[in-house]
Amino acid sequence: MAEWIGRELERIRKLRGLRREDVAARLPRPVSPSTIRNIEHDEEYNVSLDLLRQIAAVLGAKIQVSLEADDLKRWQTPPGQRPAINLADAPADGQERLIDNEYFIRYIRARHPDCPLTNSQIGRRMWDFAKPRGAELVKGRMQVKKPAKESIATYRLPTTAAQYRVRERDMEVLHGFADRLGRAYRDEKGRVLVPLI
Repeated sequence: MAEWIGRELERIRKLRGLRREDVAARLPRPVSPSTIRNIEHDEEYNVSLDLLRQIAAVLGAKIQVSLEADDLKRWQTPPGQRPAINLADAPADGQERLIDNEYFIRYIRARHPDCPLTNSQIGRRMWDFAKPRGAELVKGRMQVKKPAKESIATYRLPTTAAQYRVRERDMEVLHGFADRLGRAYRDEKGRVLVPLI
């Protein structure tokens, strides 16, 4: 089991030269210094993720949470459907594949043209999904060549994309996640929601 996050918060606090009182007072809703002490040392202390994130923000850090269901790791293309973009479209390098957000944006736009997510949202979510699986950023954002002729089908394509290296065996999972993003929809209040599976 991973070490209690409170210990890491305490380590960062001390490196920043802050007292518990300083952190407690800088929170949007101030808490007592003893609450900060309990969070740092008591693994059984009932603390919300929101409060942990607020403390991390005061310390100039951020908390990332990952949740995976082992039985849902393998994503399949629905029966009777073929991928709109072939896996071979992304250049392979042995056991790894060099990929960029443009690839997944084009993949989603081709298979799910009504997806309400912006290119930027798709790119960020794909990277956030790939990074904990060992993806390595190869280049920062780079310009993407646009087709010479603009059309209604190309106006939603990306103008910049991040490039990263992923393991070949993770491509199926990444395509499954891209399909899930493609099934995003707007609820009755206009919020964009992504289905859980």
